[in-house]
Amino acid sequence: MIFSAEDDAPIAADLLPDWVALRGEAGRAPELEIGSGHGGFALAFGARHPERLLVAIEQRKKFARDLEERARRRRLDNLVVIQGDARLLAPRLFRAGTLARVHVHFPDPWWKRRHHRRRLLDDGTSQLLFRLLRAGGELDFRTDVERYAREALERLGEVGFVNPAGPGRFADRAEGEIPSTREKRYLATGQPVWRLRLVRR
Repeated sequence: MIFSAEDDAPIAADLLPDWVALRGEAGRAPELEIGSGHGGFALAFGARHPERLLVAIEQRKKFARDLEERARRRRLDNLVVIQGDARLLAPRLFRAGTLARVHVHFPDPWWKRRHHRRRLLDDGTSQLLFRLLRAGGELDFRTDVERYAREALERLGEVGFVNPAGPGRFADRAEGEIPSTREKRYLATGQPVWRLRLVRR
C-alpha cells in the first residue's frame, strides 16, 4: 500500500506516482475503484484485463489488507490496493485529467440529513471525479437504491458529466460487465441495480 488514512500531507506535483511507468501498459491511463469492499470486482478486473491498471481504494483496513493479500497470491501486478479515504487520497495520487475510468459500486446513501456530509457523491467529490478523469473518461456508478441513483444522476450532470444513454436515463448492463461481490447476489435474486455510465467530454 502506498498511503494510509493517516497520511494527510500534500504531495508535490512532481512526486505524484507515474502509474503508467510503475504498472500500466504504455499509453494506458489508470483506472480507479472507490470502495472495493470484499474485492470481487477488483480481483476479476485484474485477472481479465492484465494490460490495464486498477487502483482500488478501500477505507476499511481489514478489507484492504485481505484484498491486497489475495491480489498478491494471484500475482495480479496490475492491481494496486490502498487503504484510506478516497476523497482525501485520490487528488494526491492522480493528476487532473489522467484517469481513464472511475468505478463506484454501491456506496452508502447515508439518508439522514445529518449524515449527508458522509455521502461519497456530494458536490465536492463529484467535481473531484470530473476533474481527475481525462477527456472521454467514464464514471461507472452502480447502486441498489433508485432514489440515490436519480439524485446522483442529477448532481453529476450539474458538474458537467454527459449521459450517453440520454437525459435522465440509466444505462443497461453491458455485455461482459464485471459484477462486484455484492452485485453477484443481486443478479442471482433478480434485485434491480441502477447503473450510470457517464462521460467527461
